Amino acid sequence: MKSKGILPLPTYTKGRGDKKKTNLLSLNVFRNLHHFSKNKVKKDYSEIVSEFVDTLPKYSVIQPSYTIYFNNNRKKDLDNYTFPMHKFLMDTLVERGVIVDDHYDYVTKITTKFGGIGKENCVVVEIKGEEIVTK
Repeated sequence: MKSKGILPLPTYTKGRGDKKKTNLLSLNVFRNLHHFSKNKVKKDYSEIVSEFVDTLPKYSVIQPSYTIYFNNNRKKDLDNYTFPMHKFLMDTLVERGVIVDDHYDYVTKITTKFGGIGKENCVVVEIKGEEIVTK
């Protein structure tokens, strides 16, 4: 079975008051965040993607595929933007019971590709997998 959804990329907020600015979250930024900020970003993204996750069946094995779109021509390293989005999404799938765990016995293949420049920073997520059939 294959499921598909369009999700925003994770973001973080920097600054205070009128000087707050929201930026895309990359691995480079994530590794330098305070642990409270890391947890907040993960929790916020989990809430954002939960509507999509709740539409998914239960899988025994999955193979997620990501097509990432950016809203400007600035060159970006796909790995830096795939990491937080994939990690947070997989953790949400486990928390919501869609998959048992997110290690290699359950997530057997991951692919990421650049989709182009669009109006928004987003990712098209396609999840192929073996659906668990309940009787």
